[in-house]
Amino acid sequence: MDTASPPKPPRRMGGWRITALLEIAVFLAGALLLDRYVFASDRFASVQPHPFWIIILLMAAQYGTGEALLAAVASTAALLIGNIPDQPIDQDIYAYILELARNPILWLLTVVFIGEIGRRHRNRIAELSGRLVETEQHIGTLDDAYRKLAAAKTRLEVRVAGQMKTVVSLYQAARAIDRLAPEEVLTGVDQIIRTILDPQQYSVFLLEDGRLQPLITEGWATPEQYGRRFDSNSALFRAVIGQQRMLNASQPEDLDILADEGLMAGPLLSADTGEVFGMVKVEQIGFLDFNLSTVENFRVTCDWIATAYAHALRFRKAEAGSAYDSSRSLFAAGFRERQTRIVLDLARRIGFPVSALRLSVQGAEQLPASRRPEISAAVGQAVHAALRDTDLAFETRASGWDYDVVLPATPHRHATIAGDKLKTELTALLAREHPGLRISIAVHRLYDPPADDRPGAP
Repeated sequence: MDTASPPKPPRRMGGWRITALLEIAVFLAGALLLDRYVFASDRFASVQPHPFWIIILLMAAQYGTGEALLAAVASTAALLIGNIPDQPIDQDIYAYILELARNPILWLLTVVFIGEIGRRHRNRIAELSGRLVETEQHIGTLDDAYRKLAAAKTRLEVRVAGQMKTVVSLYQAARAIDRLAPEEVLTGVDQIIRTILDPQQYSVFLLEDGRLQPLITEGWATPEQYGRRFDSNSALFRAVIGQQRMLNASQPEDLDILADEGLMAGPLLSADTGEVFGMVKVEQIGFLDFNLSTVENFRVTCDWIATAYAHALRFRKAEAGSAYDSSRSLFAAGFRERQTRIVLDLARRIGFPVSALRLSVQGAEQLPASRRPEISAAVGQAVHAALRDTDLAFETRASGWDYDVVLPATPHRHATIAGDKLKTELTALLAREHPGLRISIAVHRLYDPPADDRPGAP
C-alpha cells in the first residue's frame, strides 16, 4: 500500500516563513494605500475594531506565534510611525500612553494566546499525522504480508491439487498394471510410465531369443530414430541385460554406453527370481525433469513393471495346470492341448469326426482394462447357449481375445452351422455394451475318420 510522501519544509528567511512575510507586507501596504486615498488618512485610528486585526489573527491562526508577533510589530509600526497624535490638555500622561498602546497591547496578548493554542493544535496534528503515516506503513506491511500469504496459499493449493491428481493418476496406473495376464500387464506399462516419469520419448523392449525386441516405441519421430533391436554384441545390451545396470546420461561412463540411444535405460529385473525380462529406455524428457529424483523414480518404475510381469507369468504357469476358469466359464489355455489330444485319440479309436472353431474378437484391446474380462465372460455365455454341453471352449495363449472351441463328433459342414450360431449369439450379447467390436470365426477340420471307421458303416 502506497503512503503519501511527507511535504517539503517551507522556505524561510530569518526564521520566518517567506509566504508569511509576503502576506504581511502585501496586506499592510494595501491597507495603508486605502487609508491614504480612500479613507481619512489617519491609519484607521477611529475605526474599531482596527483593520490590522485581520492580518494579526490570520498569522496567529495560520502560522503560529512567531509570524503573528511579527505581524503585530509590523502593524504597530504601520499604525504609530509618523502617526502619533498630540496629547490633549485635559488628559494625563498615563491615559495618553494607554490610549496609544491599547491596540498594540491587545494585539500582543491575542497573538500569544491564539498563537500558543494554534501551536498546540499544530503539534497535535503533526503527532497525529506521524501516527497516521506509521499506521499507513503498518497497513502497507500487513497488506504485503497478506498478499504474500495469499500467494503462498494459492501455490500450496495448486501443489496439493497437483499431488492429489498425481496420487489419483498413480492409483489408476497401478490398477492398470496390477493384472494376472502378462499381456494385460504390458498394456498398462504405458500408463504407469507416463504417470511417474512423463517422458516425451520412451520405449519398452522384451527379451526374446537372446535379443531385445521393441514392444512400445512412444514419441519417436520415425521408426528408425533409435535402435529397434539389441543383441549381445551391443554395449547397451551387455550393460543393461548382462550386468543389470541402471544407466543415465548424467554419468560419464553411462553416457558412452547410451551414445545416441537416450537419457536413461534400465532392466526389467524381477527382484524375486533375478530373471531379466527386457529393458525400459527413456530417449527424451523435459530439461527440468531430468534430475536425481527422476532417476530414482525410473529405477522404481522398472522394478514395479518387472515385478508385476513376473507375478503374471507365475500366475499363468499356475493357471496352466488348472482345468477350468470359473470367472469366465471357459477352460484354461494350459488345459486345451491335453484335452484336445484326448478327444482326438478317442476319435481315432471310436471313429468320429472332430472339428474346431477359432473365434477372434477384434477391438477388445481398445476397451478400458476394467471391462476387458467382460469379453471372455460373454464368450463363455454364448458357447453355453449356442453349442452342446460336450463342446469344449478354451482360451488361447497367443492373444487375450482369441478362443478355440473343440466340437467332438461334428463334421466340418455341421461345424460351420455351429459357428454361425455362436457368432449370432455372441454378437447379440456384445451389441448392447460393446457395439464397436468385430467377431470372426474360422472353422477347422481336426479329424475325419476313414469311411469304413465311421459309425454306422457296414
